[in-house]
Parts: sequence; C-alpha cells; structure tokens
Amino acid sequence: MKSKNIFEFNILPDHELRLDQILSRELPEYSRSRIQRWIKDKRLLINGQECLSKDKIKQRSKVEIEITEDEEIDVSPENIDLNILYEDEDLLIVNKPPGMVTHTAIGNYSGTLQNALLHYNSMFKKLPRAGIIHRLDKQTSGSLIVCKNLKSQFILSKFLQERKIMKKYMAVVSGSLKNKIIIDKPIRRHRVNRKKMIVDHNGKKAKTILHSTLYTQDASVLDIEIITGRTHQIRVHLSDLGHPILGDKLYGYRLSRLKKNKKLQEYMENFEGIALHAYYLKFKHPFDNKDIEIECLPGDTFNVIRSLALGK
Repeated sequence: MKSKNIFEFNILPDHELRLDQILSRELPEYSRSRIQRWIKDKRLLINGQECLSKDKIKQRSKVEIEITEDEEIDVSPENIDLNILYEDEDLLIVNKPPGMVTHTAIGNYSGTLQNALLHYNSMFKKLPRAGIIHRLDKQTSGSLIVCKNLKSQFILSKFLQERKIMKKYMAVVSGSLKNKIIIDKPIRRHRVNRKKMIVDHNGKKAKTILHSTLYTQDASVLDIEIITGRTHQIRVHLSDLGHPILGDKLYGYRLSRLKKNKKLQEYMENFEGIALHAYYLKFKHPFDNKDIEIECLPGDTFNVIRSLALGK
C-alpha cells in the first residue's frame, strides 16, 4: 500500500510570481513539474480550494498537499562508500568528499551522492532527490543532511527556508584577512556565463559572516557562517571581497598570488579542487525536538593546504 502524507504550511502574498513559482521557491526539493502535477491532480489546495498553476496569491494562504511515496526516480544505485556521521530512523548526515557531485544531472549520471544513497538503501528511490535537502558544490567537501522519509524531508526543507539550520564552513583564501566581516550583498546568475553567480543589487538576498582564525601575508584561514543559502554564495562573496578561495579559478583565484609562498604554490599547481569544507551543522530534530549537532573535520588535502598556507 502506498504511503500517503498530508502537509500543511502557510505562504505569504506575492503579486509578481505565479503559484507554481512560489511553491518551487518554498519547496526546492521538488521539481516545478511535480508541483504542477499536484495542482492538476487536485492534490494541492489553497485555503481548502482547488487552484491553477497560474494563480496569484494575494493574501496569506494555507497550502495543503497530499504527497504519495509512489514516484520513483530513474537513477541507478552504485556501490560507493559513504562516510556516515549520524543516522537514526528519520535522517542521516554524510560527509561528502571533494570531487563528488551531490545530485545526478545532465552530464553527471554516475558517481554522485544520489547514486551512492540508492545503493545504501533502496527506499531512497521513493524520495525526491533521494532525500537530500541541500547541496554542496562538486569540489566542496563536508556534511549534508539526507532524509529517510517524506515527512522529515518536508519539515527539514522548511527549516532550511526558515533559516533554522546553522551551517558553518572553513576555507583557505588568498590574501590577509584579520577581522570579522559581515557581507550582506545580493547574488544573481551571470547573464553570459550561466555556471557563475555575481553580486548584483537586483539579485537575491545573501548574507555571509566571516571570522579570520589564522592569517599570513599570502593567505588566511576563515570560519564562515552562511545566513542564507544561495548557489556559490561563499565563493561569490569572497571573490567580490578580493579574497578568492584557493583553487577557485571560476571566481578569480590565480596561482600567481601565492608567489611569496613557494611550497604552497607548488602544491596548488596540481590541485584540482577548492579549499572549502562544510564542517558544522546544528538543528532541531524534526520529531523529538532534540538538538542535532555535527562537527565534521576536513580531510588530509584541506589540512595540507591550510598548513602550507600558514608556512608550516
């Protein structure tokens, strides 16, 4: 028998966007086509009434969605080792290695975290994006939350939207940064290079807090908290600040900036990733309200870069 769940939440009025666009923003773990199918099948109601994808929301409204675990994703399971940091009956937290893509997509149908999860437990095949509620860039390592049922996925996705999940990163960047810096600059996609994001006053709100923990003339080690969760947010903000992450060629890193640190420069010549690691998560469990706090130390490669950057 198929498992059926009814989820309820409120949305605020928006005179610019269509209903399906608002819901795509509120429920990023679900595709626009799936949301449109819910509306068409009358499984999504607004204030108890049937609706259309093109409708506009003119007042605070209650959304009710009937979600059934019956739409399996077409992704192949692969026997890839997972570094599991935490697991219970509702969720798990994994340490994604650098070089692994989070979700399958065009050009990345194999070797992803999603492929690995489907091999770990076949029930992930019945969850959107195999239960993954957020992502890390391919070359970024660190902790990711994965849900094991629709209800926990729905609740924790809302926690993300409501900024109830604390996420911290560590990075090694070019140049000397000595103080705490708060960057509050909107971000949007580059109009020409669609793989790249830029700071722009017409973009989406993005806020990053930087704490310098160690620094030299050539490089700095940062502790970073993101208040919002935009694509490439940390990378864009650091590039805009003039201190790109080591290895991040897309956002302005240049090997020549390390000319005063020959050992680091030589190591970075053959390094293909970026020196960014998601090391900390803290949030409330979706059902028993207990604190989940995970600290995930970086791997050997990151530690080598950090040591060389500090002249050790």
